[in-house]
Amino acid sequence: MTVARQDQETTPPSRRPTRRQEEKSAVMRQRICEGAVYCLSARGYHGTSIKQVVDAAGVSLGALQHHFPAKDDLVEATAEFLLSRSIKWFQRAKLNIDKDKNAFSNMIHRSWREQFTTDEYGALLEILVAARTNEALRERIAPRLETWRRGIEIELRDLLPSSDENADELEAILTIGRCMMTGLLVHDGLIGDDKRMHNVIDAWVSIATESSR
Repeated sequence: MTVARQDQETTPPSRRPTRRQEEKSAVMRQRICEGAVYCLSARGYHGTSIKQVVDAAGVSLGALQHHFPAKDDLVEATAEFLLSRSIKWFQRAKLNIDKDKNAFSNMIHRSWREQFTTDEYGALLEILVAARTNEALRERIAPRLETWRRGIEIELRDLLPSSDENADELEAILTIGRCMMTGLLVHDGLIGDDKRMHNVIDAWVSIATESSR
């Protein structure tokens, strides 16, 4: 018979958070993350301060620090918020798209318009660039980025024409596309030539679909 330890730490039922409290906490966390998204997109990672996020979110400093004691805690949560929202976007978009020969092309163009060119992706890009040289932040973000990558590839894989490509080749096709659009946004986006950027996306979609036939 196992005897329970008398000194084992437990949370009395009366002190456990109720569902309403958990829901209020989730709403507050999302509100703070949305404030962080606005600041990161507008001012960049190094230009964003906790005070600015507090003002953008319309919360108190104490409320923010209750949920996110340090800036990296907030940045990690914001990245997770953005990445999970991106996967949900693909899941919803796939339900509303005709799965014909143009399905992959339509999804890529819609993703460019509704994801890559938004403040949300701008904020995520700022986090990813900061994580490149910030080892502690990179260790926090990398696992979530990998989960996002796998999720996106699952959603896009069956929109490509049926093929005999193996999993590694399909992964390469989708990775090239993701990296291409990110690079296009950073480099050509500064120039502001929308027509040229759409022409590049058209060309890549054509290459990707032909390669996977």
